[in-house]
Amino acid sequence: MRPLRFARMHGCGNDFVVVDDRDGRLHTHRGDLALALCDRHKGLGGDGLILIQPDESQGGPAADFRMTYVNRTGADGEMCGNGARCAARRAVDLGLAPGRGHGTELCMATLAGLVRAIVDDSEVTLAMTIPSDERSSVPLTIAGRKLDLFAIDTGVPHVVAFLESPEALERLDVEGVGRAIRHHEAFAPKGVNANFAARRPDGSYRMRTYERGVELETLACGTGSAAVALAAHRRFGAAAPVSILPTGGGLLTIGFQASDGGFREVTLKGPTETIAEGEIPADWLAARGLTAPA
Repeated sequence: MRPLRFARMHGCGNDFVVVDDRDGRLHTHRGDLALALCDRHKGLGGDGLILIQPDESQGGPAADFRMTYVNRTGADGEMCGNGARCAARRAVDLGLAPGRGHGTELCMATLAGLVRAIVDDSEVTLAMTIPSDERSSVPLTIAGRKLDLFAIDTGVPHVVAFLESPEALERLDVEGVGRAIRHHEAFAPKGVNANFAARRPDGSYRMRTYERGVELETLACGTGSAAVALAAHRRFGAAAPVSILPTGGGLLTIGFQASDGGFREVTLKGPTETIAEGEIPADWLAARGLTAPA
C-alpha cells in the first residue's frame, strides 16, 4: 500500500477531492472514501469525490476516461457539471490527453452518458447530455409559500423557482425551503435538486442551490445552472448564452438551442482551479478500512 495522491479543486466554489483511480482499486470503497475525504473537519473537505477511472463500456464511442462522482454523503451521483469540468482539467494535468495543446478536447463517460469537454487555459466548457423530463409548471406550497416550479433533468433532476428580486433571493432560507422540495412526495423516490434564481438588471441570473446528495446549500451547481438558464428561456424568453452568478463567485455561461420539443447542444462554461495537490498517508487510509493502489 502506498500513499494516495489527490487534488483539491473547485469550480465557482463547488469543491471536490479528485483522485486518479485508473487501476480501479478504489471503486468498491468509493462511498466510504467520500465520507472520509469530504469531511470538512476530519478530512480534506469537499462537496464530493471524483474518481478518474478507465472507461470499460462495451460498444459505442470510446471515452478518454470515466468520471465516477460520489456525493459527500457517500451516495453515487449520476452527473455533476462543475465536477466534470474539474475532472476534465485534472485529466489533462495527468496526461490523459498528451500533446493536444490549447483547447484540448476530451470525452468522459458518466452515469448520465457521454460528456465532451474542451479544456482551455482558464476555463472548461462541457457539452452536456440532452435534457429530459421537462415540466413547465409544478405547483407546490412549502411552508405557506406558493411556488410554481420548472422541472428538468440536465444530467440529474432539477427544479427551478424564480424569485421577484435578487434581494428576495438573498433573504431566502435556501436550506429550509430547498430541503422540503428535495424530499417532497412529488419527486419521490429519487428526490430532486432545488434551485432558486432571480434576474438581475443586466439580464444575468443570480442563483442558489440546495443539492440532493450533498444535502446542503452549495456555492455553485453546474447542472443546476443549466436548469436555471433553460427555465429562464421558457419563462422569460432569455436568449443563449445565459450568464449565471453562483454564490461562490465567478461566472457560469450556458449555451443551448431550443425548440418546442426540448433543448439540445447545451453547454456549460466556466473557470476551474486546482487549490492543492498532495498525498493521503497509507496508514490514515488503513485505519479507516480503505485501500490505496499498491
